[in-house]
Amino acid sequence: MGHDAIHELVSKAEIARLIHTYPRGLDRLDRKLLLSMAHETATVDFPPLFSGSWADYVGFLMKAHTSMLYNRHSMSNILVALKGEGAVSETSATAHLIVKREDGDIEERTVHTRYLDRWRFDDGRWSLAHRRTIRDYRQVRIITAAELAATTEYANAGAIGRQDPSYAHFGE
Repeated sequence: MGHDAIHELVSKAEIARLIHTYPRGLDRLDRKLLLSMAHETATVDFPPLFSGSWADYVGFLMKAHTSMLYNRHSMSNILVALKGEGAVSETSATAHLIVKREDGDIEERTVHTRYLDRWRFDDGRWSLAHRRTIRDYRQVRIITAAELAATTEYANAGAIGRQDPSYAHFGE
């Protein structure tokens, strides 16, 4: 295997690691971790909810997810292609969210999205340059407080944050 093939494999693995950093940071409301995956000039286009800088997007995410009773994001079907000095990727994502509404009802949301990302390589490090989010499916089901209370267990990200056992597990 030649140097170019090894560079491609290592680059794709690093980009995949950064893609998986997103749900880890979001599910634990770890602003610092989310900011670490993107270049300081990175941008986001998530119509119709958000368009702007990655840093402002992380603020938007923190505000939206802090009040949620539960949030879990999973990434799959990651396809990465190196393009010159950069790379592009497409990733499928599924979010399961439980949100208390102002009227007291509780929404259980299932959302399927795809991320079309552009990556840059600077100073020996890959980072996100731009993310376009495409929402493919969104289902909202109203559940009662009694149904939620009957749930045997769920983890509230706002209550756990960096206290999640995975941080100690990885020695962070």
